[in-house]
Amino acid sequence: MKRVWLSLLLFLLCLCGTVQAQSKIEGKISDSKDKLKLHNATIMLLTAKDSILTDFTRSNEDGRFSLLQPDTGQYVLIVTYPKYGEYYADILPERDYTNMSIGLTNSATLLQEVIVTGRIPITIKGDTTEYDARSFKVEKNAKVEDLLKVLPGITVDASGKITAQGKTVEKMLVDGEEFFGDDPKLVSRNIRSDMVDKIQVYEKKSDKAEKTGIDDGVRTQTINVKLKEEAKRGIFGKVDAGGGNNKFYLGQGFLNYFDQSFRVSTYLIASNTGKTGLNGQEASSIGGDGDGSGNFEGEGVPKSLNTGFLYSDKTANKKHSWRIDYKYSQSNVDLDRSIFTRNAARDTILISNNNTAASSDNKKHNVGLKYEFKIDSLSDLTVWAGANRRRDISSSRTISNTVNQFDQLVNGNTRDFQNDTKAEQYNASALYVKRFKKKGRSLTINYFTSGSKQDGDQQLYSSLVYYRNGDSVGNTTLDQKKVIDNNTFAVGGELSYSEPLSKKVILAFEYGINFDRNSNSVESLNKNLNTGKYDDKDDVYSNDFLYKTTKNTYNLSINYKPMEKFVLNIANRFENSDLSQLNRADDAHLSRSFFVYNPILDLNYEIKKNRSISVVYRGTNGLPSLNQIQPLRSNLDPLNEYLGNENLKPSYTNELNLNFRSFSILTGEFYGIYINASRTNNALVQNTTIDSVGKTTFIWDNLNNNTNNQISIRPMYYGILWKKYQLRHGGGPAISIGNNYNYVNNVLANAKFQTYSLSYGLQKSSTKGLDFGIEVSPGYVIQDNSIGMMEDSKGFTFSSNGEFKYFLPAKFVLRTDFNYRYQAPTAVYSKKFERLVLSPGLSKKFMKDEKLELTFMINDVLNQNVGFERNQNGTLLTERRFNTIGRYYMVKLSWEINKMLVKSK
Repeated sequence: MKRVWLSLLLFLLCLCGTVQAQSKIEGKISDSKDKLKLHNATIMLLTAKDSILTDFTRSNEDGRFSLLQPDTGQYVLIVTYPKYGEYYADILPERDYTNMSIGLTNSATLLQEVIVTGRIPITIKGDTTEYDARSFKVEKNAKVEDLLKVLPGITVDASGKITAQGKTVEKMLVDGEEFFGDDPKLVSRNIRSDMVDKIQVYEKKSDKAEKTGIDDGVRTQTINVKLKEEAKRGIFGKVDAGGGNNKFYLGQGFLNYFDQSFRVSTYLIASNTGKTGLNGQEASSIGGDGDGSGNFEGEGVPKSLNTGFLYSDKTANKKHSWRIDYKYSQSNVDLDRSIFTRNAARDTILISNNNTAASSDNKKHNVGLKYEFKIDSLSDLTVWAGANRRRDISSSRTISNTVNQFDQLVNGNTRDFQNDTKAEQYNASALYVKRFKKKGRSLTINYFTSGSKQDGDQQLYSSLVYYRNGDSVGNTTLDQKKVIDNNTFAVGGELSYSEPLSKKVILAFEYGINFDRNSNSVESLNKNLNTGKYDDKDDVYSNDFLYKTTKNTYNLSINYKPMEKFVLNIANRFENSDLSQLNRADDAHLSRSFFVYNPILDLNYEIKKNRSISVVYRGTNGLPSLNQIQPLRSNLDPLNEYLGNENLKPSYTNELNLNFRSFSILTGEFYGIYINASRTNNALVQNTTIDSVGKTTFIWDNLNNNTNNQISIRPMYYGILWKKYQLRHGGGPAISIGNNYNYVNNVLANAKFQTYSLSYGLQKSSTKGLDFGIEVSPGYVIQDNSIGMMEDSKGFTFSSNGEFKYFLPAKFVLRTDFNYRYQAPTAVYSKKFERLVLSPGLSKKFMKDEKLELTFMINDVLNQNVGFERNQNGTLLTERRFNTIGRYYMVKLSWEINKMLVKSK
């Protein structure tokens, strides 16, 4: 821990030492004829050689401005103001520019004169901020992600998450349309920056608002990448191949061909390095089913194969457009996991150690379709369809033991489990929107259906021994085969109509109906000791249920927009749900009905340009599921049993969200605050009963006379620390406080939690010398429970992650990324947890266009990557440790593919 802090301190001191004194460019701007002071004129400083933007500002109310003058080099100063001609001046080294007087001429007086303009690096057009890509310098063969890092007001963290003007970017489009999915990482990490003409940042309205013309106040921070004309026809992609010690390997290819609207994409990934998909959500964006990364989530060591293709096009008149995709994924994971749990009642503490060795093999085919038909200028139809088929094979062995607070053995269990199941799913939906000539009047019809089928076999063997005072008092052996046959079917639709009552008020009504049918069958067969076959049916743990649900929804909403900057939406949503259950084993029926009201109030107010506030209130009824009313009985875990409750009532949650944001494009500063608070009445909770042999029974119930509460507050700031070095910084504190109730052995337990943290990050984007991004986050966690036998769990936490890159001569690049995590010991966990994962690498680029790159890297050079997770749920404390990918060495060769089919003008 000390060496990390020391290294960070030395790094910051060295960085600060590089800052040198600079002279300034200062002056005042006025109308050349009337001598009026011009407020908010834009002043930009560009390098004379390549017109790269170096600095920019705006004049104050007195028309004055100030910029830092670089020590060396020639620059051009450009001054612009609406309806005035532009001003240009050469800025030479070692000259005094501290008292400039700049007069601009009104364009109305220029008559027939020609105004010669250069490229403007940043322009604001209404709600859209537009960056000229050629005004910002990045290294050769850089991706869009590298370009975004040098744009004022945009940040990209080590994981690839993009923040623009203080809000997380959720959509990234190419020429205004989805491009192999709309996931930001897919576009930012696979499209080259030299293909880009403009970068546009704006808040996109919801699809429903765009189709109906009714502003519902929903906004999505969006980046639109506008390609150069010569880049709209071509082939681009990348091929990687790598091998390392301990049989580690990586092979992947990503290839795209596009010709205006016609686009084809294909990819292939084969790896055992954890690279199971196209960078997080990228593979799911291509396929659209949200399951692109197989079953690997950081636990175990995976081997994966992932491939797919996508085809999209539209007709010349743009009336018809379609997208078809197919994906195949296969993964195998070997896992070793240990779980430490501590469960406390008033007079009993049970401590369990659980060790599991498991392996799994999963294969999946997925196909998807999207079709859009623009019937006319006022109506359109969109159809989605998809289907997938998968097979899951897994096996595991678990050995566990439980002791009490006196270190006396309570039980011991050995469990073997095998699973071989097949599953098929499908879904289809259609959305028709009809807009009328009267603004705000629209008709929307939506239809959807889905279904699934799962069948297979499971094998369970369990040997459970009970102890009292350290002596064995009995045992239970279970040897069963389970036959699974599950089917689901759902169909429904929605009809909505909106009518403007005035220019400021729109009234909308929506009705929906949904039918669900769910058949669950599990046949448990004990092993016949006489025949050795599994033909002795276990009626207790065999299930054959048919669930049916009919839901009617009604929504009356009001959209009030008294001005362009103010939008208020009030929704009144009613739901009537009829649930029925048939136990086909004994012909027993169970039915329940719920009628609930869920109101929503959503207010959005733009105080001024780039400053806004939003307030959202939601009242939500949490309906009990049929599984909570009558769960399927299962003995897969003999020491934990779950029971339902036929008398459950809906819970009700009041939730309030308050968000304030302010961003300045001129200074690159953002600050905001996010507040979320909720209170749940009649919460659906799991009460627990722990018996003398360590078995825990979970029973669903409503929490009466008490409420579960939560509040979180997160202020945030980021800005430019030093413009000369493009050094940005930011962060803020975060506070979360809450409590949750449940009964443990008939005693009310109140589990409280408090988390306090402070995050701070530094980022420098450069194509020469040092390029880095680093974030540190110290924190303190408090978890306690009202039950006396549970000690409070309090402790200091610290995490840090980052990436360093240094550009060396001869096209060499030295880089490393790191992730550090620390958790202090507590009253429950006597040992601290500390982990530093450091992964350095050295790369060399070849060829004139630098499209070929050779990299030598070491993953986890200190060999400290240990899977770890701690959490508390009520009286249950859990610590998980598992194997994951550790140290290995790899040599990787990368080849960039970039062939434009139209020559640049």
